[in-house]
Amino acid sequence: MRSRQESAARPILVVDDDPGMCQMLEEVLTQEGYRPIVCLQPQDALVASRQESFQLAFVDIHMPGMSGLELAAKLKEDDAQREVVFITGSTTVDHAVQAIKLGAYDYLRKPFTLTEFKLCLKRFQERMLLKERIQRAEQRYSQLVQNLPLLIYVLRRDFQLDFINQACFSILGYTPDEAMETRVWLLDRIHPEDRDRIEKAIHSVFSAVDAPSTVECRLIHKKGHTIHAMVKFIPSWESDAGRAVEHLEGIIVDITDHVFLEKALVQKEKLNTLGAISAEVAHEIRNPLVSIGGFARRLQVKYPELPEVDIILRESQRLERILDRIRNYLKPVEIRAQNCSVNDFVNDCVYLLAPEIEKHSIYCRMDLDPEGPLVFADCDVLSQVFINLIRNAVGAMKKGEAFSIRSYQNARGVHVDFNNQTSKPRIKNPDLLFLPFDEGGQSFGLPLCYRLIKSMGGLLSFVQEQNHVVFTVSLPRAATTDGDENE
Repeated sequence: MRSRQESAARPILVVDDDPGMCQMLEEVLTQEGYRPIVCLQPQDALVASRQESFQLAFVDIHMPGMSGLELAAKLKEDDAQREVVFITGSTTVDHAVQAIKLGAYDYLRKPFTLTEFKLCLKRFQERMLLKERIQRAEQRYSQLVQNLPLLIYVLRRDFQLDFINQACFSILGYTPDEAMETRVWLLDRIHPEDRDRIEKAIHSVFSAVDAPSTVECRLIHKKGHTIHAMVKFIPSWESDAGRAVEHLEGIIVDITDHVFLEKALVQKEKLNTLGAISAEVAHEIRNPLVSIGGFARRLQVKYPELPEVDIILRESQRLERILDRIRNYLKPVEIRAQNCSVNDFVNDCVYLLAPEIEKHSIYCRMDLDPEGPLVFADCDVLSQVFINLIRNAVGAMKKGEAFSIRSYQNARGVHVDFNNQTSKPRIKNPDLLFLPFDEGGQSFGLPLCYRLIKSMGGLLSFVQEQNHVVFTVSLPRAATTDGDENE
């Protein structure tokens, strides 16, 4: 039992060339529950310091061969966390200054009483307890900061990062080391269309004009896709510099899921409204349209030479086709969903359309997720959608231009971007692309794609950026089972 207590006791080093002093300190330390390591020579203490792990050393300043100050410096080299208490029979200002420079914890002047020595030990115990509490608090704080699902950063005036947490990788695909080593990394991650606005917001916070500040913007993931984020800038003022902001401490919250769900909800409401209005309009128009067509055909028989009759019949037929498209658009789609590999279907569709793509002298680049993400969808319907979107891209491009297809995944699902060049002006109302009223033209298949993707629980979205347009198919991730994972 005693040996266990001795092995568990904290070691304390005692270095003094006076055997009597060493014996006295050894007895007191043993009584107080410590394990003393006694050395009469400084060299023996250096050997012991490399063999034993201790937090406190009592060192005599005046010893032959090596002074206590020199020994303390060497002990600190081995372990900077060690505390040193100097023991001496005489003291000078020089000794006190050197002891302070070495980070001396305490100072005992011979002869000292047993009470003074125990008080010194008590101060050491309290110091160790405080250090342990601080260390635990720092560990808890570090774990909290590193494991929060928020990107936390500290930014300098020159836009260089002083700190960034592990969420940098989960949100933007970069390790903290990559972010810290790259100049103006944070600013470069801002979407080009939002960069000037965010840079002005940062400058305004540094100048204390508008602080703190919260802005919404888009960020670019390492793999190239867009992340919607809420960015918070919190100024950090230096007390000696008045209101001069030296650093910005802030957080970045990934709100892509929120934006995605909001778009899906808006599109759902628009579709419901469209369904209600279109059904009523189609019903009210069809009856008079049948009458107009019938009377127009009678007039054509009676007055075949009248050109106006041909116009009436042609326009009546066009209205009937529009009503048919509305009816087909609103008709429920039968979906037979199963687990499908997005990458396989992209490759198959590109291979199938290769002759058509080559005929138009268009180049296709593919950047597919190496993990081969699976979606829960109807395989035949998914092929139909991909073929329509590829043909839509090819039809909108000139010879020699290129389009790209990228697949990627995140927490909310699997996404496929169809990105093609365009010279056409920016579309003012992209929602009209997905409505069934446009007859002919490159957008003829887009309403069908939208309806099919919606029927599979997904979302078809559109973004126009400078001279590119991007259609994104977002689908729910396939539910994996233990059996699937084992395979």
